[in-house]
Formats: sequence, C-alpha cells, structure tokens
Amino acid sequence: MGTPVLLARLSRPRAALRDQWQPRKHRPAASRPATILTHCTLSWQQLQILMSRSTTPDLMKMQLKLEEFFTQQFKSSKRVFSSLHPNYGTMRRDKKEPASSPGESQPQQHQELRHHRHWQKVLQFVAATSLPLAAFSTPNNSQGCVLGGSMELLGSNISLACFHGTSMKAKSWALFSLKDPCISFATEAQQHRTEEGEVEVHAVQTLTASLGGAASGAGGEAGSGHQSLATVCRMSRTVLFPPQFKTLREWFQYAFADSEIDAIELFPSLEREAGSAGTAGSAGTSGGHKSGHVREVIFALPALQLHLRTSHRQPPRAPTENDRMPVVECSFITEFEDHIFVSVDAEAFLFLHDLISGYIKEKERLMPGGRASNGEVIPALPPIDFRDYHCLTWHLEPTVRLLSWAGKSIEPYGVDYILQKLGFRHARTTIPKWLQRGALDPLDKLLAVSLLRLLHLVHHK
Repeated sequence: MGTPVLLARLSRPRAALRDQWQPRKHRPAASRPATILTHCTLSWQQLQILMSRSTTPDLMKMQLKLEEFFTQQFKSSKRVFSSLHPNYGTMRRDKKEPASSPGESQPQQHQELRHHRHWQKVLQFVAATSLPLAAFSTPNNSQGCVLGGSMELLGSNISLACFHGTSMKAKSWALFSLKDPCISFATEAQQHRTEEGEVEVHAVQTLTASLGGAASGAGGEAGSGHQSLATVCRMSRTVLFPPQFKTLREWFQYAFADSEIDAIELFPSLEREAGSAGTAGSAGTSGGHKSGHVREVIFALPALQLHLRTSHRQPPRAPTENDRMPVVECSFITEFEDHIFVSVDAEAFLFLHDLISGYIKEKERLMPGGRASNGEVIPALPPIDFRDYHCLTWHLEPTVRLLSWAGKSIEPYGVDYILQKLGFRHARTTIPKWLQRGALDPLDKLLAVSLLRLLHLVHHK
C-alpha cells in the first residue's frame, strides 16, 4: 500500500492576465517613450500543504523516472527509423564529433557565471521586427522602448505543515502560517545610450511583500493587543499510535486543528456536505481542544511591509571573469506595526534547526552530480552570481520581545543588534542578495519570456 508524498489543496483560485500598449508621444515640453507591459494577478482563498522529509526526494525520483521513460522511448523510435531507412544510421554517425583518445585529458570544469540578462532578446526583437504599431520600434536616440510588467500574488491564508520524519505519521511537525499575504513584483527594462555610444540595458525591479490588510485581525496569541499574522509553531502528537485517515479533510484537520490563523474550518469541502456519521465523528475529535496536540509558538510576526528596489545596468556584452562585475544598487525598507515575539525555549529552536537540516540533507543525498566519461562522479560546481551589490538605503528596525511572562518587562532589542551579535554582520548586502536570487530573478525571467511570446504572436498576426 502506497503512502502519500505530498498533500495540497487550494480554494477559490483566480487568475487575470492583461497587456498594456502605449505608443510614443512627442510633446513640446517632454516626450514619453513607448511602453509594452504585461500584468498578471493570481489570487486564492486558502492554500494548504502537507509534506514530509521524503517529499522532495520522492518528487525528484518521479522526475528521473519520467526522464528515463521518455529517453528510452526516443531511443527506440530512432532504432525504428534506422531500420526503415538504412542510410539514417550512417548519416547520424557522420554528424557525431570525433571521440577523444584515451590518453587525452578531460577538460577542466569551470564554474558557470550567472548574469541574469533577461530583457536583451526582447528589446532586440522590438528593435528589429516591424510591429503593427510603428511607434514601438526603438529609435536612434538615447532612450528606447520601455518593456516590463507586474505580477501580484495575494490570498487569505497560506498554511504549510512540515512533518519531522520520512512520512506524515511522524510524532511532531512544524506549522508555518501566513494570514492575508500579498506579494507584488514590477519590472521595467529600457535601452540607454551611454556617452561612449554603446547601448546598455537599464532594468529596475521592485518587490513589495506585506502581511495583513485594512481589515486584518487575528487572535492575540503572544500577548494582549498583539495580532499575529504569521506564526511558526511546533506541533506534537500526544497519543501513542499514528493516525489512520482515509480522506484529505481528515489529514488537514489533524495537521492544522489547533491553529488560530489558518481557519481550517472555512475550507469548502464536499466531504462535509455528503459526509457520514463516522466522518463527522472523526472530524469532531480532530478539531478544537480535543485534537490531542501540544502547540508551541516559536515565532509570531505582526502586520508588516517589505519594500525592495534594485537597479541594474547591464553592458552590451555579457562580462567575463576578467571584466568588472555589473553593479546592482539596492534599497531595502521594512515597516513593522508591532514587535516580533520569539520563544525562550531553546529546545524549540533545536527542533526547528534539526527539521530544516534534515530536509536539506535528504535533498542533497539525491542531487545528481556531474559524471566523467570513465564513470567517475565529479561534484558539480555551484554557479556564481556575477554581480556586485551596493545597498544604498537600509531600514530594518523591528523590535523583538520574548514569549514569556517576563517578556514585557524586558526592553525589546532591534533585529540589527541581534544579527550582529549572532555574527551576521553583512545583512545589509546578504538579505537583498538572497531576495534578488530567490524571488526577483525568477519573476523577472518569467515576465520577460511571457512578453517575448506575446510579441511573437502579435508579429505573426
């Protein structure tokens, strides 16, 4: 009998896509360049995910199995074509490169340089093609067409349960909950002619993330008057035997029963409408204070806003190792409406550390590495982000209080002070760098690819 690898459910998903075209306008006082933008909005009511330590390795195994299957099908198809056409195999062998001699040394492995130049192809296509609107072609002046777009992700709840074990029957798990999250990303790219006469690309990216809206409100967990809109909790099962559930609703009720933010009872379910008496009984035992769980809050965050703006100036040609790194100018500002509450239990932090370390080690155990021709495994070198980050504006000043009876009597500390005491002395450049690599670069590439496909469709019509 198989075990579930990943459980997820989503309610009220909505998606909206639109494009915006503004031709160039010439005015006596000032002229505005042409603009082509794409806008995407994704919204949902509740997103709930259950996973274990073996979820990522199992998904990677599925991917490898599928790749192996399609590779075998492709090879068998080539054998069929070669049998139908006798000259097909000879033609393919002639096109192959000559094999290296046994005594020849293997080429040295070099680290890949990541430049993240996503808009060069799109700007070149706009400048070279004859679009129906002639006003969108790039002129021979200092500024060209502005390309870009925006992407917005917003929902009411995001809930993630990570079980501390290789299955969802583990005795403890971590619960990550967000209420009223909103992520807004916008990017614009434009060609500029420098004083030397070269055409460079100037890209500006903006990321705004927030928790809570005008009507947000959650139960005060960390103290009177405090509204927690994001929590990290440790959940422990008090009963000895693992659960034996048959429906999705029972699993989610079991994992999120004691959470005050996730609002698990509001998720629409067909099982609730057509459920039998047994299902109702099991749901009743897994909700409220009869769930048999011990809940401990590790972190509690209030309503907040995060603003990150990065400016990139990319030269006409991709730089090499011997060239100077392109500079990325950053501006990072945060706003917290209340304190960040932290648990005083050291065991809770050790649990969270062991949980994250176990997930990372389980993934790295199955990560495929490079392989030489003689079968020797060569560890793959990580790519290098060939960009130099300069943070011009830095504002990270939330205060931290302890989740204890004496927490209010202790003066709250600033996050910058705590990070410096922990040895995290380069947060001013490290945090924008992590956000740029993990969020802004993938979203920027997605919008660039989407806009290029849109321009190809317009061009062929």
